[in-house]
Amino acid sequence: MQANSEEYCELCGSQIRGKGITVSYEGSIITVCNSCYDRIRKHAVIVKADSKKSETRKKATLKPPKMENAELEIVTDYYKIIKTAREQLGISQQQLAQKLKVSENIVKRFESGKLKPTISQARQLEKILGIKLVTPLENNEESEKEFDDTGLTLGDVVNIKEGKK
Repeated sequence: MQANSEEYCELCGSQIRGKGITVSYEGSIITVCNSCYDRIRKHAVIVKADSKKSETRKKATLKPPKMENAELEIVTDYYKIIKTAREQLGISQQQLAQKLKVSENIVKRFESGKLKPTISQARQLEKILGIKLVTPLENNEESEKEFDDTGLTLGDVVNIKEGKK
């Protein structure tokens, strides 16, 4: 951060006049204004200002977790596809269960539509049966439109909680 840049309180969002107070609060290192620090003083520990910079650097170098499974979904008619493919290959539910390393009851529930396979199970089924069960998740533009950014800050939440006391 530059010396001339404006700093804002990470709780209430107001501009910090003078020097902000860097604290460890509920597992996060944040910079707050004096009035917010007075409110959270009992639960916060003051830390060196350069600790925040080093924590930010550590977080930036960490690799993001694999989101591969979150972006995939099982087709809706998976149960029909599994049953048809198994029958075409001429294998029993018990044989398929052995190949999947699950109980026969699980295969029966897959084929009846009562149990949806996990992404990894669906991948195994695809290999064994030569079918396609996993597809990329379709983005719902409607759900993105429903999101309303109210601009609520952590400071607003603190003010609300204090008002209840």
